[in-house]
Amino acid sequence: MIKLYYSPGACSLAPHIVLEELGIAFEPVLVSLKDGEQLKADFLRVNPKARVPALVVDGKLLTENVAILTYLGGGYLSRGLWPKETWKQAEALSLISWLASSVHITFAGIARPERYTADAAAKETVKAQSLITLLKYFAEIEKMLAGKTFAMGGQYTVCDPYLLVFYRWGYRLSLDMKTQFPNWTKHALRVASRPTVKRVFEVEGIKIDG
Repeated sequence: MIKLYYSPGACSLAPHIVLEELGIAFEPVLVSLKDGEQLKADFLRVNPKARVPALVVDGKLLTENVAILTYLGGGYLSRGLWPKETWKQAEALSLISWLASSVHITFAGIARPERYTADAAAKETVKAQSLITLLKYFAEIEKMLAGKTFAMGGQYTVCDPYLLVFYRWGYRLSLDMKTQFPNWTKHALRVASRPTVKRVFEVEGIKIDG
């Protein structure tokens, strides 16, 4: 029995897509972040960290996208969403770790500056500097995807839906993603065109640009 606790459009979108792509039985469980459901007792009993995604496999809890995506990709290696070569596996792990520890954290500085300071004036400084840093990271992603079908080259892996998460989030910041990041836009549209991704978008009630 596998359960994925997710919130529409959150970073839990990545494992939601991966689970659908793997074609294995799982139960998606909605936890609405906008309604504060992650802070309610029912979910806190599942994940005391009060965050999504949370993956429960046979009653055991796994949190954090790096761990969840590695487990899903590597644990179902025959499904083709994780590289077979050790070096490529390390490259994939390096990418998803960077997305989690740098790109996501920097986005949080814009969306939730209160995590970093309680001073009202300082919050604006945190948001401004975080945006500068985030745009540098986005430029790195744009360069990385140049001439590639997918993040790891020709193989579609767990890295690709994770990149799609942050592409969508660029629209939250009113960035002109199509003009500023054409390589990433091609990649995002390629990923979003997959039937599995379309199904997850429908379940979550989201679009590529919002």
